Amino acid sequence: MAFSDFLASARINRAFVGPLTEALKPVLALNTIVDILVVVDFNIATVPGEGFGVGSVIELIRASKVGCMRFRIDIALRGAGTPAVVVPADPYAAKYVNFRFDMQDGAAKVIDRYEQIWCFGFAPNNSGGNSDAPIEAHPTASTDTELAYLAKWMKTKKGGLFATGDHDYLGASMCWRMPRIRSMRRWTNADGVPPIDTPDRIDTLRPPSPAYEPGWPGGPLALGNGPHQGDLTPQPIDWEPWQRRRISVFLEKVRPHPVLCHPTLGPIDVMPDHAHEGLCHDTGTIDLDAAYDFGEGKEAEYPDALNGGPKPEPTVIAYGATLGSPPYVFSKGPQPARSRFPMISVYDGHRAGVGRVATDSTWHHWFDVNIGDIKAENGDNWAKISRYYINLASWLSPPGYTTRCLYFTTFVSHFQTPGFQEYAPRLTALELGGVLRRWIVRTYGPCWITQSLFDLLDELRFPYAEIDKIKLPGPWPCLTCPPFELFEDAILGGLVKGGLEEAERIKTAMLHGRSPDPIKADSLRDVLTAGVTPAIQELTKLLGAEHEAVGEALGLVGRYAVTPERLAKT
Repeated sequence: MAFSDFLASARINRAFVGPLTEALKPVLALNTIVDILVVVDFNIATVPGEGFGVGSVIELIRASKVGCMRFRIDIALRGAGTPAVVVPADPYAAKYVNFRFDMQDGAAKVIDRYEQIWCFGFAPNNSGGNSDAPIEAHPTASTDTELAYLAKWMKTKKGGLFATGDHDYLGASMCWRMPRIRSMRRWTNADGVPPIDTPDRIDTLRPPSPAYEPGWPGGPLALGNGPHQGDLTPQPIDWEPWQRRRISVFLEKVRPHPVLCHPTLGPIDVMPDHAHEGLCHDTGTIDLDAAYDFGEGKEAEYPDALNGGPKPEPTVIAYGATLGSPPYVFSKGPQPARSRFPMISVYDGHRAGVGRVATDSTWHHWFDVNIGDIKAENGDNWAKISRYYINLASWLSPPGYTTRCLYFTTFVSHFQTPGFQEYAPRLTALELGGVLRRWIVRTYGPCWITQSLFDLLDELRFPYAEIDKIKLPGPWPCLTCPPFELFEDAILGGLVKGGLEEAERIKTAMLHGRSPDPIKADSLRDVLTAGVTPAIQELTKLLGAEHEAVGEALGLVGRYAVTPERLAKT
């Protein structure tokens, strides 16, 4: 169903939709629909437009498409009663009430039906206080049995988990002991979670007009949560470089993590603001040797990499900042100016054999009360903020989802403008890869392409440990290191070359009025990736020849170098 929808929405001659669907029957069983379970405490609304809730985000994700990937969302409501499955009359009502992570629906565990779980916690309460006792005393606090099954789901299904709360211990009853989530974000007083007031709060409100700036006649007006957390002025965020690529001796290209990358607007550099946010743990401060035990024995919280290389660890991909009061004025009172605090953290567990994880300093980056006006304005700020949610929905998916879409997108491109206009067997893999990149980057953006290719290399068991042993030239800039885009283009071109024969077979069948036979290989991946190794070998040969030529040219220059003696003769 998702693939048929993808073909229908693709820029493709409609005459090819039927034959392509027929030819790809053996691989269409591969799922590209991502099922997400949104779990909320009863205080948090799930209907769009109801301020204190995530209804608009649910609405957005349900309507979103990332290539061939589509999303379905069900809603679960935490409660202290007996867990039950209901048939909601309203699509924004809960399908599961009094939800528990280990609850059954018939013979199956509920969460096994989902690829991702998003948790927005409120319990124990909004009272704050110095004691953490209310967290586990709350009747909806996650039990060992629940967490043991959640951990199993993350390990066996590679399910993706997102969880967030707010200031103090909001959300801790549900989330604070979840594997990896527990150490990526601050949830308790003991862990230093920021409060709702005092100068220790994290107040990210930003001035909506010059009247709130220092130096305004009569003093700046006060920034308050009620009028300003939902206005049209978001807070700037400082995204962390995910990829650094030197493109010349003097220039370096820097990209954000794919979660913070908009296909056309570049880095996502804004978030809704709020008067008292929570806090993540910073990169490099987490105990990577920690273990959890929910009654079934100890398990490593951060397992070693499957294919060797460094152990995957949580990484902060965005930092926030606060304005100082004074000179600014806040209705909540003074606070220090902070240049950086950890706001969004992610963990790529795929390379360690578990699901991916993400957390946010606050659900106020998601709530209708904060995004309503920005959404209604529908400008660049909403385009960026909404893409953050969509990117997470794509990135958190288990292994196989992004690569399936890459394979489908690549093969379908043979029946779009690139395939008819530019793909030719005589072209090199680099040339074909460049064509494909220019075609799909307009839809997906460069970060998605890079992440998909990393995921592809993981599928192909790329030997990271062996690569890490190689001592590359240095110090930087490395004059002999090719741009990373060359490797990407080689892989993309290899995928294109791998599909040339099958694509031509389908076109030939159509030319003669026949229905094409189903694709011969068991997997579209097998067909396309057959071209990757020859493409890398082609690139290696090309680089070797160019390095030799450059060395010869530099040697020639050296023999005719300018010297005082040579200058004296001119």
